Amino acid sequence: MTLNIEDFANEAPASSSIGSIDEYLVETDYPSPIDAYILHSRSLLRYGTADRLTENEHLGGLLLLGSVSAAEAYFRSILSLVLEACPICRQVSAEKQINLGGALWHGHAEFRRSAFEHMSFSSKEELKKATRQFIGFELTDARFKGPLDQFEMVCHLRHGLVHNGGTLPGRNAVQIEAKTYSKPVRINVSFRLLQRTVEAVDTLVLTLNRELFAEMCKRWAVDWRQRADWDPSTEDRAFRNLWSAFASNELIRARTGRSAFSRSQCMSQVRDDYNL
Repeated sequence: MTLNIEDFANEAPASSSIGSIDEYLVETDYPSPIDAYILHSRSLLRYGTADRLTENEHLGGLLLLGSVSAAEAYFRSILSLVLEACPICRQVSAEKQINLGGALWHGHAEFRRSAFEHMSFSSKEELKKATRQFIGFELTDARFKGPLDQFEMVCHLRHGLVHNGGTLPGRNAVQIEAKTYSKPVRINVSFRLLQRTVEAVDTLVLTLNRELFAEMCKRWAVDWRQRADWDPSTEDRAFRNLWSAFASNELIRARTGRSAFSRSQCMSQVRDDYNL
């Protein structure tokens, strides 16, 4: 048998092809960004039982990646919706560049989504920069420092899982203040860690959804009405769009006294708070 030098390392692999990508793409209708996130997050927790994570050492890491991915999808979706709904956001972001490929593929109805496709939201600084530069909303320390810091730790773990085969890179280890080890360190996403990381991601997503909704309600009640392009006849439709973007039907169903959490009740309180 004649061998080439490379044959000593390993056998040549069989040729392979993924085939037509359209076989694996399915059109879907999504609920509000927050409900899409909640459904995704809860499904990960339901699947990630203690027994399953014990049986497969890689499963926890994959579910952690799914949690961060669901959060990134939420960030892109909610930011693109407020970009369309809020004239202040449109003014703030008017000179920003977008991904042409994304705009062409999404088409006119959904082109706003391409504004954030070139951005990674797997770090707190990227998220803070996007909310500031595209929608004029600051993630202040008073409300966001704790949730952002915990999300950042999850993102450092994610980096090791995605880019380093589950081994914690030194740069990320330093930034999360891990102690030094004599050997490489594998990120062990146990049942306990998975629960805590998903909770950390939940906290940031839910906090942002609440605070950004409150900001948009304030803009609807005050700032939009002071603009030259304000049309009073559209105020109900404008508020309905905000409600559809932010209200979580999944979470409202589980709340005590859920009949109080209606769009009309919310609009009434906004009117009262801002003396409309």
